[in-house]
This record gives sequence, C-alpha cells and structure tokens, in this order.
Amino acid sequence: MPKNTLAKLTAGALAVAIFSLACSSTDSTSPNSGTMVVKLTDAPFLVDSLRSVDIYVVRVEGRLSSTDSAEADSNLENGSAGGWTTLASPNAAFNLLSLQNGISATLGSTSLPAGTYSGFRFIIDPSKSSVTLKNGMVLSGTSSPNITFPSASRSGIKINPSEPVRIVGGATTTLLVDFDVNNSFVMRGNNIAKNGLLFKPVIKATIVDAATTNANVRIANATNASLSLLQRGTALSGASNLAYGTSSTCSSVSATTPALTVLQAGATTPLTGFSPTFTAGQSYTVVAYPTATGGVQFATLSSTFTPTSGQAGLRVINTTGLTTGLDAYVTATGAPLTTATTTNTLSGASTAFVSVPAGSQQVRIVTTGGTTVLFDAGAQTFTAGQNSTLVIAPPATGSTTPRAFLVTGC
Repeated sequence: MPKNTLAKLTAGALAVAIFSLACSSTDSTSPNSGTMVVKLTDAPFLVDSLRSVDIYVVRVEGRLSSTDSAEADSNLENGSAGGWTTLASPNAAFNLLSLQNGISATLGSTSLPAGTYSGFRFIIDPSKSSVTLKNGMVLSGTSSPNITFPSASRSGIKINPSEPVRIVGGATTTLLVDFDVNNSFVMRGNNIAKNGLLFKPVIKATIVDAATTNANVRIANATNASLSLLQRGTALSGASNLAYGTSSTCSSVSATTPALTVLQAGATTPLTGFSPTFTAGQSYTVVAYPTATGGVQFATLSSTFTPTSGQAGLRVINTTGLTTGLDAYVTATGAPLTTATTTNTLSGASTAFVSVPAGSQQVRIVTTGGTTVLFDAGAQTFTAGQNSTLVIAPPATGSTTPRAFLVTGC
C-alpha cells in the first residue's frame, strides 16, 4: 500500500515537509507514488506582547501547475476543480509561537503520484483563528479590537516554493514552508490592545530533502531470455521475469549504493557487466540487450528531457548488432518519408531526445541514407510531456528483420 503523506507545522516559519520514503526490498511504497509530509513552523514575533498566535488550518493542498494568490483563494470547497490534491487535513488550530527553534507539529500525510508539483496552498478558517496577548486579551475576527482577516470564513493562502517539488515514486521528498508571522500581522497604530491587527499572510517554502539521495530506475529487456532486476538479492516490485519487449515498473533506489543486480531466468548467479552509475534526483532507463557472443550487456540512459510544449520526448537506441546505422521516421500514418526524426544510430549507441508529435504516430526504420523501409514498427502512442525510448532490437530467432518496442521513462 502507498505510504501516507505527512504534514507538520512550525512557528515564525510555517514548515511544510513533503516526503517520499526510499524503497527497499521490504518497502511497500508503490513505485509510482511518493509521500508528502507537511510541517508548520514560526519565528519569534512581538514576544513582549503576544502569548500565542493560533491559526486554524483546514487543509494543505498541492497541484502540478503553479498558482497565484487569486487561484489559491478559489474553489476552496471543490479543490479538484482547480487541479488541487489534498496533502493534509488537520482541521485544528496551531499556536505558531510554540513551534519556534526547529520545533514542528505534524499536520497529516497522503500518497501522491510521481511528478513535479508547482502549486501549494494553505486553507485556513479565520473564524477559528486568533491572537492572544500576554495580558490574556484574545483578538479574533469578531472581537473589539479585532484581527482583520482576508475573509470571514475560509481563506486560501498561496505557498511560494523555492523551486518545483519533485515527487519520486517510492522516495521521500521534503519541503519546509515558512509562515512568516513577523510579516504576516500588521499593527494598526502603535498599540495592539487598542487598535488590533491586520492579517496579511506571508508564506514561502524551501526544499529540505527533495529526493536528494535516490534515483528512479526501470529496466527494459531486449534479449530473448527472461530477466529480473534485484536489489540486495530480492526482485524489485514489478521487475520479475521480464520477457523480451517488456520493462519493469519504476523503482527508487539509492543513487550512491543502488545494490542492483540482474538475474537471467534459470540462473542463480547475477549477470556480469551491470554496474550502473546514477545521479540523485534523476530517472533512468536501463536497456539489457545481447552481445555478439550471446552474452548480455547494458545501457544506462538518463530520462531527463523536457519536450516542446504539447509534444512528447523520444530517444532511439540501436541494439541490433547490424554493421550499418539506422534512421527512424516518426510520422502520421502513411505519410511520406521526408526528413528522418533520428539519423545514423549505430549498434550499441543511442540518440539524444527529440520532440515528436503527441498521439498515434507511425514509426518506420531505414538504413542510414536509404529510402527502403527496413521494418515498420507500426503505430505508437506518444503522450504529451512524456519521454520514451524506442528500443530497436535484434531479430527474433529464425528471422532476419529487427524488432522494436517503446519504453516510457520514469
């Protein structure tokens, strides 16, 4: 089962932490989901005058697209209409002044699909929020003097992250959100007890540990034997007995000590030559393909690429063993072969990513510089914003025509 996202709260600074737990052979986290932790913190504010600053947090929400203050304050009761996903639902008041000096309070947790999240908001209930002075006087939205909140009921407050938050399947990402109390309350006049306060929330966020230790990996099998990807001797989830033309699910592994091996069906000793190098926070496709002598070799390919808006990313790897290079054409069905999408990909080599039209496209392969189709990979579906690797594989036993299959990036 996916792990839940945990939310926490601190004072002076409101800290939201987004976590995705590193997976291991015993980790039950879904490889396609990460975990978000939300924390709240606060820095000292008018300590000579205030006893507590109690903010009632209804929910914390995030979404893939960025947001502005107006959007953060809209669709408060129907977040899905704005693409929002609930990260935590504490429905409780938190005294920000008790959460200073590194102290945090847990708000809640949820599992999130892997992806890059750019918009975050706090939803508070001003009618249940208050400030208590050291003399015991409580200021609220209805007291006299009072606190003027942005609205009488619920308010959505934009959170400004220092950078987009990347949730990696099976890994832990943390975001610390700072609720700046000193700048969030404005005094009216020079006496709080007489004139009250104006609430003008200032919230920012920094990434504390955004999957900084793990990489996301999947393996694709271009050999005729079934393969399994193991970590410390145990097959990773969705990575057992992979037949030709299939790939594993994505797994989050330590970038510095991945402890991965590949086992061929019926064998007890891992295949040699597999010692991939990963960079933390990045995703990889590992392609296993045959050598000329019947062995197995591996290509470790980074999946980092941003395709043109509205298009998909495509990379080609040639594992055929042919002595000639190959050109790939990605076109509408039946379109003439005019300009090759990728050119002169030699056996054992891969191309850089290129942007291709999204949707169903016909993929045809020719020898470099030729016009006769070597083989037609047929209609392939490309999803906008998604990267894929086209693996051109050796012929099946008894055939002389290469094969191909598409592998989606993590």
